[in-house]
Amino acid sequence: MSAHSSAPHILRMYNFWVLICFFISLVFVVFARFTHPTLKHNVVISDAKGYYAHLAGIFIYNDLNFNFNDTVEYEKHTETRYTDYRYKLDKKRMYTKYYAGTAVAYSPFFLVAHSISLAAGWDSDGYTAWYHSWVVIASLCYLLIAMLFLGKVLDYFRIHSWVKIAVVLGSYFGTNWFYYTAWESGMSHSYSAAFIAAFLYFFIQFKLRGGWQLASLLGFLLGFIVLIRPSNLFIVAFLPVFFDSWSNFVLFIKNKLCSALSLTVGVVVFFAMVSIQLVIYKIQLGQWFIYAYIGEGFHIAEPHIIDFLFSIRKGFFVYTPLYLLSLLGILVWFLRNRFQAVWWCVSMLTHVYILSSWHMWWYGGTLGTRVMVEYYVLWMIPLAILLQHLRTKHFLLVAPFFLFFVLNGVLQQYQYRLGILHWDSMQWQLYKDIFLFPLVP
Repeated sequence: MSAHSSAPHILRMYNFWVLICFFISLVFVVFARFTHPTLKHNVVISDAKGYYAHLAGIFIYNDLNFNFNDTVEYEKHTETRYTDYRYKLDKKRMYTKYYAGTAVAYSPFFLVAHSISLAAGWDSDGYTAWYHSWVVIASLCYLLIAMLFLGKVLDYFRIHSWVKIAVVLGSYFGTNWFYYTAWESGMSHSYSAAFIAAFLYFFIQFKLRGGWQLASLLGFLLGFIVLIRPSNLFIVAFLPVFFDSWSNFVLFIKNKLCSALSLTVGVVVFFAMVSIQLVIYKIQLGQWFIYAYIGEGFHIAEPHIIDFLFSIRKGFFVYTPLYLLSLLGILVWFLRNRFQAVWWCVSMLTHVYILSSWHMWWYGGTLGTRVMVEYYVLWMIPLAILLQHLRTKHFLLVAPFFLFFVLNGVLQQYQYRLGILHWDSMQWQLYKDIFLFPLVP
């Protein structure tokens, strides 16, 4: 069979398994959440309430100071009253510290939900179980987008179809990516993952072809990524990974990125997207900008790198052990392209340094290190390179660890949902007691 005839077959095989992931997730949420009398109301909670409030405030209540929180949310929907998102700048001005990008990602699904609710004559206050359900559907659709573009990014590194399937499905089910897609669907991470995967794919296309059209698309995607979570801008630090050498990256900047038309269009579209947040601040507060996370921030001189990566409380490699294999993949990658492997290491270490410098390095009540979910695409690259280039005897040694890490990740998600894994303050003794044990000891 020729390469041209086999390519569509490989594409169909990967896409088939992507759809399997989607339908498994859909079945899970239907039976675990949509049919549950309480949990079907508990999607738009915690940070998600802050994101979602932009939509209710704009399209239903015409109120971006969120006064409806006191009546509709707090008094009528008591099932989620325990979370609030409003902050006072002074006695008159109210705002939410949560950025608007996730709400923009929800918006097509919210508008469908609201339109159907109005047409059917249902309660259309924006906070019934019907609206919560559509946020979950939004998350699952963005999962499809993320996985489809992830496959295309891995294609750039000539990863075989079976390796792509194993790595992407293992990363989804065996890490907290599944949890933040199908359970805490309102959180920003699954949406960031989708737009970052798309951004990386179209960056590869821009590298190959150039052109102002792709530059405008990149500006839109990067602006959206930043609008969801400003720290996501760090994704640009990883772009040299897609070049064989530093000199080739510099040549690309000179010949394509710094083209007057491409650069101008890309920058204008980027700032147009980011300005959505600025306009919201202006409406809310009468000023164009505010540092919304007042009293919170990065303590760059006091990083918690070891805790961030290895602590029982929230350590990345403790709750996402699958990517320990990615570290082995870095060694294989280094033998094949030193520049790419070294640049990946430097960028990721810098990224970890920054994230671990946040004043609350464990990021509150989370399953594992949730702020890494959107960057799993980058961890998948060395993992895929490792699996692809292992000899048979070495593969037989690595495969059991791969399967164990995935199954353990599935179990940990189950334990977290039942409250067996503590939501904030896991300790070593408790972790030992519940390790590989599905119920409370």
